[in-house]
Amino acid sequence: MGNHTAMPRKQPFDSSLTEILSSFWDHNGRVMMTVHRGNWKQAPENSLAAIQYSIVAGADMIEIDVQQTLDGVLILMHDETVDRMTNGTGDIGQMTFRQLRELRLRQYQGGANQPLTNYSIPTLEEILILTKNKVMINLDKCWDYREQVYEVLLRTGTVSQALFKSTASPEEVHSFLNNKIEPPLYMQIIDDSNSEMVNEIDYICAMVHPQAFEICFEHEEEERISIEVLERIKQNGCRIWTNTMWDSICGGHSDIISRVDVSEGWGWHIRRGVNMIQTDDPEGLYTYLNE
Repeated sequence: MGNHTAMPRKQPFDSSLTEILSSFWDHNGRVMMTVHRGNWKQAPENSLAAIQYSIVAGADMIEIDVQQTLDGVLILMHDETVDRMTNGTGDIGQMTFRQLRELRLRQYQGGANQPLTNYSIPTLEEILILTKNKVMINLDKCWDYREQVYEVLLRTGTVSQALFKSTASPEEVHSFLNNKIEPPLYMQIIDDSNSEMVNEIDYICAMVHPQAFEICFEHEEEERISIEVLERIKQNGCRIWTNTMWDSICGGHSDIISRVDVSEGWGWHIRRGVNMIQTDDPEGLYTYLNE
């Protein structure tokens, strides 16, 4: 299926990070799979179990959401409150880590109708220890406390496998990346909030040297996902990342359509030149990429 060239891929249960990083640094390399919030169809999103299930599913990278507690601990949670995913209520930034640790996660993507599990909210450090030398990590929701996140990466020896991202200006990103003991990995997001950046690709690459660009688009006619822009990104030695979790961020070429017509789902992205796909259907995408 699809109109892409088969590329050698790591096998499930392969715990070596070497091949993943080798592929990541080859901007023309094989299509890589990122699992959104961990494999939440098997365990609560952003939980240790969801991360482990992602590794088993053959993930190259796992996207996680990082928040900071009142006492400065970095934990995993997509929302700024614990309401959806736990048996508690309240703002994470107004709660201590001890208070959060007493809560239990709800199954899958949470909500009042989902049962409670025995899983607790993990720290960023716990996740990094679990994934060290196994898989890459994509750091979402944490640009505002990027320096604190970087310190945890240094402490756990995982700087080389963790990818920061933001919609920030090249100047702001450069200020963060510059003069670090170990250079962080970085991906520039272009979406509705900063669509003018399509005209600054060369400048961004010269200033920031990102390893990838994440393109979010509601309609496939938008300039940011045009062949010309994607070619410019590739010419600058960067990978191209798209998200297929729901229609409004990928022009309708989502996981959902992939199950009906894969050539109009994941295949569409690959023909466009995309070589990093974030998905809520890791088993399906893994199978497709290995056919």
